[in-house]
Amino acid sequence: MASPLIAIENRPDGVAVIRLDQPESRVNVLTSAMWSALEDVLVTLSGQMGLRGLVLTSGKPNSFIAGADLKFLANVPAPNDPVVRDLIEQGLKVLDMLESIPVPTCAAVNGPALGGGLEVALACDYRLANADAGVKFGLPEVKLGLIPGWGGTQRLPRIVGLERACGLLLSGEPWTAEEAFQAGLLRQVVSPDTLIETAAILVKSTTPAPIRSWKRLPMSEADRRGFRPAVPSEPDAVREAMLCVIRGAEQPLEQALTIETEAFLRLAGSEDSRQRIASFFAQKPKRSS
Repeated sequence: MASPLIAIENRPDGVAVIRLDQPESRVNVLTSAMWSALEDVLVTLSGQMGLRGLVLTSGKPNSFIAGADLKFLANVPAPNDPVVRDLIEQGLKVLDMLESIPVPTCAAVNGPALGGGLEVALACDYRLANADAGVKFGLPEVKLGLIPGWGGTQRLPRIVGLERACGLLLSGEPWTAEEAFQAGLLRQVVSPDTLIETAAILVKSTTPAPIRSWKRLPMSEADRRGFRPAVPSEPDAVREAMLCVIRGAEQPLEQALTIETEAFLRLAGSEDSRQRIASFFAQKPKRSS
């Protein structure tokens, strides 16, 4: 299905390349409209004959996905807002579709993948990045009095392990592409001009079934053994993030995501979060016209 937000390239080798490209915006933001467009594309591709793989990337130069719409979150009136719940559940539904599509998937990251942008990449089977110095991977939500809301506290530990995931989650500081590769988040770091082709070769030459099964299960006792972090008493976002990681690791992914969602809703619209987002916008340099 055609969309002004997403372009689809169906390659002769059976690989579909999805390019997110939000009009009149320097970056892609995960609004309700963007989630709806991505859902429509996934529904279409799921029934496409001859599809061998899917590559998800950005049409923006040097920018993957910026994350959630902070202007929207800045105006949430109070915690447990039903409109926020609808947005979170919409995104989770679409990422479940992405994670369940019956062909291998790869996020080809051509710029910063922060917050929700990283969460989209985490739902893919593989992640590649170009070697540009501006490529970063992070979950900066705690700096805004929030936690990830689209699976970041659950999928990241299952991919890179509890200790590394907590380092990224609780600091809010990003990894470079090389750091992400060393942590096990990325399959490969490649030159910018070979990013899409490398991703296409990867997805059309692999089988997705064995990749995904472990991601939806509780983390194994072996993976959780020795992980005994002290749960901070404050600030609220850091505490909530840590509790989500600890409790979610013991649950199947579906139940773990519910834990994360309820924690996110307790924080979105809080006085602390609204103040932190306002401060973020106040410190942001003004763009010249």
